[in-house]
Amino acid sequence: MNEDALTRIAELVSERPGRAQLHVLHHGAPILDVCVRCDPDTQFLLWSTGKPFTAMAVHLLAERGALDLDAPIADHWPEYGRSGKHAVTPRHALTHSTGAPLSTWHVVGDALIMHDWDRSTRAAAAAKPKTEPGRSSAYHILSHGFILGELLQRVTGTPLAEYLRTELFAPAGLDDTTLGLPPSAWNERTVLELSKAPRTSFPDRLKVARFDKKFVRTAPIPAATVHSTARDVARFHHLLLNGGSHDGVTLFKPETVQEALKPAFTDAEAMRVDPVIGHAVRWSPGFQLGWGTMPIETVKPFGRTAGKEVFGHNGSNYCNAWADPEHDLVVAYLSNHMTPRGPALAWQTELSDLIRAAVSRPS
Repeated sequence: MNEDALTRIAELVSERPGRAQLHVLHHGAPILDVCVRCDPDTQFLLWSTGKPFTAMAVHLLAERGALDLDAPIADHWPEYGRSGKHAVTPRHALTHSTGAPLSTWHVVGDALIMHDWDRSTRAAAAAKPKTEPGRSSAYHILSHGFILGELLQRVTGTPLAEYLRTELFAPAGLDDTTLGLPPSAWNERTVLELSKAPRTSFPDRLKVARFDKKFVRTAPIPAATVHSTARDVARFHHLLLNGGSHDGVTLFKPETVQEALKPAFTDAEAMRVDPVIGHAVRWSPGFQLGWGTMPIETVKPFGRTAGKEVFGHNGSNYCNAWADPEHDLVVAYLSNHMTPRGPALAWQTELSDLIRAAVSRPS
């Protein structure tokens, strides 16, 4: 492990504007724990980095026999099957392949109703698929969480936020993780900071304005408003890296974790450009995966050096979390500083590669 490289990584994170947390585990032990203008227990908005929590809650239901990942969602949520989606399964939702990635006319339409659970789930149920389920992935930016979350609520009879708290967060020791920011924490929230770079787009400015509204940040939006700390996010990924156990607590069976991390598509299928976000993503049922040496030019937030077994999830290019089985390495980086997409992705890629390099070569 290169201590000088780790020191330089901490400096790079500290030099960036805004608040940030970086927590890195190597062989289960912390080797970096950086907090920039915040405390270790300061909660950050995770964006899509929070998607795997709901995904793993669904896998937990399957492990317990309450749900079949390959049976129709409509078996539990009849309304979802009435718009040509009768054959859509939880696995399709987990892999962004229901054929109906948007619930409304546009992602803007989805965002306008995302704070209202009932309207969002009704819209997801009414959406008509554009492609055959399971044929290919198209990123479900917001609908992913509402489809899986409503399914979970139909099966358990428990609100998703409560289920996550009692069945996932508390048993895993994720004491600072919540679905939706607690209203009591509103005054101490991590306010989003928009870059003043010339390339900052109108959609980015709109996103900041929308997500810094109290009625949005405190709402249960599973694909976007999980709030957590880098320590908690890293702990969760280490639990999965360790086969479902952490600090003597077993939350998932090893075979459940294996199922959640198994590639969902062939390499050739995975290399197709996603029509919603404009670049290819390699999926498992719930996670984004590394590309290894596959010959593809696409975004790589886990680093250009990430192997095919690396798993995690990028969060709007501002937050990022991944686990690397080959190097027994876990990285969680959270930030409130929102920069244009290109520079933000470049930063995630560089940071990931620097961390992996620091533990891959001797000092």
